[in-house]
Amino acid sequence: MKTSDLHLADSGGNGAGGTLRTLFGLDWLGAKSKKKGKFKAGTHPSAGGQPDSKTKVSQNVADVLKLLRADGARRIGVFGDRGFADLMAAQAADMSQVWLSTDFVSDIPAGARRFCREALSGLDAIVVGGGDIGTRFRFAVREVGAHAPTLPVHWVAENWEFCGGTAAVPVEIDDVDALVFNHFEEFFGIKDNLQFRFEVIAESGIKRSYRVLGPNQSVALNLNELAGVGADGRREGPVCLKIWVAHPFLTRGRHYRFRICGDVFWKDSFTIIHGSHQFFKNPNRLQEFRLIDSVVRERGHVLITVPNYDLDMGPNDGIAVGSGDGKLQQRRSRKRPVEVVDFERRPKHGNGREYFAAAYHGYGTSFWYALEEGLPGKQGSIAANHLCRVGVDDRSDIVFKPEERDIVEKAIAAGFLINPVALPVRWGQEDLSFGFNFDASNPPFADYLVRFFDKAGKALGDYAYHKDFVGAALIEDVVRQWNGADAAKVATALVAPDHLKIGLAPQRLVTTSDMLVRHLKTGDQDYTEFQNSWRNLGAIVPTLPHWLHPSIGVIGRTNVIGRVRTKGGYRTGVYVVNASGNLAYDMPADIEISAINNAGRRLSHYLTLPAFGSEVVWLDDVLPDLARHLGPSGIATLQVKSADADLNAHVLGVSPQGAIGLQHLWGY
Repeated sequence: MKTSDLHLADSGGNGAGGTLRTLFGLDWLGAKSKKKGKFKAGTHPSAGGQPDSKTKVSQNVADVLKLLRADGARRIGVFGDRGFADLMAAQAADMSQVWLSTDFVSDIPAGARRFCREALSGLDAIVVGGGDIGTRFRFAVREVGAHAPTLPVHWVAENWEFCGGTAAVPVEIDDVDALVFNHFEEFFGIKDNLQFRFEVIAESGIKRSYRVLGPNQSVALNLNELAGVGADGRREGPVCLKIWVAHPFLTRGRHYRFRICGDVFWKDSFTIIHGSHQFFKNPNRLQEFRLIDSVVRERGHVLITVPNYDLDMGPNDGIAVGSGDGKLQQRRSRKRPVEVVDFERRPKHGNGREYFAAAYHGYGTSFWYALEEGLPGKQGSIAANHLCRVGVDDRSDIVFKPEERDIVEKAIAAGFLINPVALPVRWGQEDLSFGFNFDASNPPFADYLVRFFDKAGKALGDYAYHKDFVGAALIEDVVRQWNGADAAKVATALVAPDHLKIGLAPQRLVTTSDMLVRHLKTGDQDYTEFQNSWRNLGAIVPTLPHWLHPSIGVIGRTNVIGRVRTKGGYRTGVYVVNASGNLAYDMPADIEISAINNAGRRLSHYLTLPAFGSEVVWLDDVLPDLARHLGPSGIATLQVKSADADLNAHVLGVSPQGAIGLQHLWGY
């Protein structure tokens, strides 16, 4: 069943605007306005929000039979009442069927086999339907999870909830290890076992597998094992890795997002990505992306994926490649679920601003992979991330309106630094340096405000920084250029666009703020997008809400996840910072950093960070039993929690050969 086949009802408002207006007396939230603000997190129904109908999915018998036949199922168990068993027998006469039941009063005397461990032997799948299907399905998944966790359990019902995620991988990538974590107890209180469906979507078809995971359990998937490789050890072409889970209740109407955390390997390098989650979009929607060409320093290629996972492309099958007057057209195949645009990067002279840019119509989220060559002593360096939607050509309509400038001036006067990002200043520790790159923002700018802090969170000074080159700025270089009296004490830096100087309204400015980590000895590097520190504000700044929801900017907490890896001798670090755009913020944060192994068991380290304090924690230093705890897979879940503050947290990975990976953590 394609996601595009699902029928969706209109969703209501989130119910949050009136509550916040009453609380803060702010008319800008505007419940009376015709167009309501859209926020990524929505509002949980328990807080007055309306459930989102887009989290709902239905399956009929025909949908299930399509999946069964695609999977090559021959012998199935039918778990339901007599009416459902008869319906399946009539519509799936080509399959051998075993009627399963727990009803010892009516069904078993009438010929049903008791649902038990022995009854699962020899089945290719189970189909659940009929009366009280929610209870039947939950029971079936629990039994299958205990005795045959890879056996598919399908269901026939209406308006169940689903979550899903995708990641597109070009054929040039050697392999991917992807972690799937059953987070639904941690975030939504779902204590049931859940069945996850894994799909590798390629031009030749879909390869599908299943796995039941209990609460807080996880599984490490390997792309080449799922997809299969040819005699040359390569996959057939670009693919999409898709994760899908459905249940009577999952997020209770909040959203349908699910993310993998993947280690992506190329030559002697790797990068860490998270999956995307874009369903139910219009295939005729314009998507425009650009990436600054300096993500490759000298020579190499940048690959940008273009999704068509459901093969439901609209009438426009072109990809406009490039920017300005030099755009070229690349045609897409309607039979190909993942198209790839290949940009070559060559050494250049001068300091011009050039982009790898593409525009197309569709949905599903694009990923970029920078494959860099020519580093001394290395085969290559890979960096990757999902693309953020931004116009291809520079915009000229982002200059301040008077009312926007008035708000920004008042916020700055009140002690706010708008939309800052936070970086650790390492001074060469672990041979790592962090940096920032806003160069693909639309329109571009070059002036920043920087505030420096020591390890205790004490402010050491401010700097109006002008970046006179294209490419990432390493934060230690910025500190040296500042050359303040306490420069050697700097441990954390907040960096924000100088909106008043550049004349661009933060209410509408689309920034592509990328965070860099570079290994100073090997030159290997990786990027992820910043999660800014416009949080822990203690107030709502009118027209400048937190990107998830206005209330989260006022007071927050932390529950974010990623992956931890010891497999192959890799180390895992966590960069965590307790920052805010409110420069008077003073809340210390007690923090728990946990490694949750595949069985769902936790090993934790605790620390406290002052306001504007940061730390890079290497898990094998603070958790000496880490490798044994993770067990044979060597890949498990990383979690960072704090009830005191909304922290920024990132996972770092380092290979024995000095390759470096970086990704921000996320919550649901």
